[in-house]
Amino acid sequence: MFCGMLDTLYNKKSFKLQRMRNMTGAIRKKFLSVITVLFLLAALTIPSGAAEETVIVLDAGHGGNDNGTQGTLNGTTYYEKNLNLKVTRYLWDALGEYGGVKVYMTRYEDTKLSILSRAKAAADLNADLMVSLHMNALEGADYFGGSEIFVPAGNYRPELAEEASAIAEKILSEFEGLGMKKIGVKTSLLSHDDYYDYPNGQQADYYGIIRFCVQENIPSMIIEHGYLSNKADLTFLSKDANLKALAEATAASIAEHYGLSKGSGTKITLQEQAPVVIADLPTQLTVGDEPITMRASGGSGNGEMRFESNDKNVLQVVGDQLVIVGEGKANITAVKGTDGTYLPMTSENYIRITVEDSGAAPITPEPEPATPTPNTEPTGSAGGQESPSGTGTEPGSPQESAQSNPQEGQNDTFPLIAAIVGGILAALLTAIIIRILVVRRRRKKSNTRKYKNNKNRTSRGRQQRNYRR
Repeated sequence: MFCGMLDTLYNKKSFKLQRMRNMTGAIRKKFLSVITVLFLLAALTIPSGAAEETVIVLDAGHGGNDNGTQGTLNGTTYYEKNLNLKVTRYLWDALGEYGGVKVYMTRYEDTKLSILSRAKAAADLNADLMVSLHMNALEGADYFGGSEIFVPAGNYRPELAEEASAIAEKILSEFEGLGMKKIGVKTSLLSHDDYYDYPNGQQADYYGIIRFCVQENIPSMIIEHGYLSNKADLTFLSKDANLKALAEATAASIAEHYGLSKGSGTKITLQEQAPVVIADLPTQLTVGDEPITMRASGGSGNGEMRFESNDKNVLQVVGDQLVIVGEGKANITAVKGTDGTYLPMTSENYIRITVEDSGAAPITPEPEPATPTPNTEPTGSAGGQESPSGTGTEPGSPQESAQSNPQEGQNDTFPLIAAIVGGILAALLTAIIIRILVVRRRRKKSNTRKYKNNKNRTSRGRQQRNYRR
């Protein structure tokens, strides 16, 4: 009897030990699987090098012989171009106090730049945000004042409009806290015309800076800090301390949006390049002629030299090749992009080429994802000339049309890859967990069966021993 009891106890203890071993093994395997998955996720999400800096391009509107709007207070005339430059310098300094940001200024002195050069600078620098700073005016309506910000309308690439609007709302709320009337976030569109429309057929944004940046896939905004035609606004804007406060409020709003914290950023002033000259091209061509190789010289730095046509239905640029497409006239210009030190520079000369129809079949070039950029120089609104929206903002000539970023879509590559990898890893992790649960369940059933079998064998053994006794 004593031996039977010992045997029973031994069997129970052995079963419990085995069960504990099985459970320990399952837990150990589950733990190792989870650790492996977490390691893979960390390896994929941790950058191989230093984290990329947020790139902000600041543009002080007008400059040089373009004064912009103006207002007179106590016998002193205040020009928009000078106030724009002051507040932009303050913003440049304020953003530079945040870590993980690289801040560029399109101009640091009283110089005139084309709207195209300003927008191309943001494109060449792969900017995360383009901010153009302005003052407003409205002749004959000195009662009208306040701050407003123009953003993309969202007819094309609506995500740019959403991002710019979110930042603009924060900025205006900060301005309101400083005593400036909040007019609101606004949009403005060109008239519906096939030539000026976006590639999706929708109306293009009116203001050149915004229109070009939308085509280059960059969020952008034009900040109108106040109206120089309004005495209260001009009184506020004439004080440097208030301009600095507006700049710091703008910097804080941008930093909040991009998750920047106080630190040490990088501040860069883009320099103006030496003139660019496009080489001679024939002024008369015929439909069916072979493509022409184009050349240009001049400029500064190591930026890319590219060519642009203002009418893709006549002449189309493919790399450095000029392809004859159809009958008509087109202007060809050369642009040397920025290398992070210099502003983009457009050739001062352009070549107008007339294409005649010889009856030959037109050449169909490779399709381009771009709307070629005409050579027409932006006009802007000099001397307080009002735009159709009643503002003194530089609209840019409606004759201009920006060329889409040749690298369009590259900025979206990483999020796409990350989403795919994340989905795969999530599926893998789910499969591992399910597998662990299935194995545990099977082992539990197996152990239960073993326990019952051991229990039955022990019971039968006890009955047999009792029978023998």
